[in-house]
Amino acid sequence: MFKHFTRFLAFGSILVSTSCAGSYTAIQPSRISTYQSTTTASPVEFSYQYSALIAHGGNKKYLKKERKFGYQVVAVKVKNNTSAALQFGRDLELSFGDRPIAPVPAVQAANDLKQGVAIYLLYILGIGQVGGTTDPYTGQTTGGTLLPWGPFVAAGNMIGAGMANTNLRKEFMQYDMANKIIRPGETAYGIVSLRENNVAPLRLSLRNQAASSTPAQPTQLPTAPAAPASSPAPATGSGR
Repeated sequence: MFKHFTRFLAFGSILVSTSCAGSYTAIQPSRISTYQSTTTASPVEFSYQYSALIAHGGNKKYLKKERKFGYQVVAVKVKNNTSAALQFGRDLELSFGDRPIAPVPAVQAANDLKQGVAIYLLYILGIGQVGGTTDPYTGQTTGGTLLPWGPFVAAGNMIGAGMANTNLRKEFMQYDMANKIIRPGETAYGIVSLRENNVAPLRLSLRNQAASSTPAQPTQLPTAPAAPASSPAPATGSGR
């Protein structure tokens, strides 16, 4: 009995380890070294990287969802060179090619890109035979033990897919740029999701209101030389 139970667990473990649920490999925007810079020595320095989901490999399940729903997941790097704090969604305008574009909210993007979980319930009725003797002529197996492997595979896939979706959602929220405050001199890293089938050059610029309200650096005028001190007039003596 114990031998059959051990076989049952081993068989289930093998099936779970070879399940179809995809894991999530974090994007980690601050660790990407292949950013494409678009502006330097300007009020706002901006760099970006398309195909962020494969920056560190993996994420095949999420890449399929990205293509299916017409997304472009982009890692971005923004440096604030102004003397005022800037809010990404309020003070900065992102352009896709020659037109302004609004990134998809992080929660919505994570929900659209998540992999299915309930679909793995289809495995639950799976059953297989462990052990026994197979006739080389007929191919029939006699003896052995019928083991219901389906619940193991279904549970393993559902747990794996759910954890991967949670990790994706957490990172998208952690690097959400919508309300990100970038302080003077600070460099911020983020993830933006664009509802676009193709790619185009990206550009980030100050909105008019932010540009007009950003204090300019004071201009130092040359200091005029000090005027020489005047000598006191000599005293006039009284003549006799």
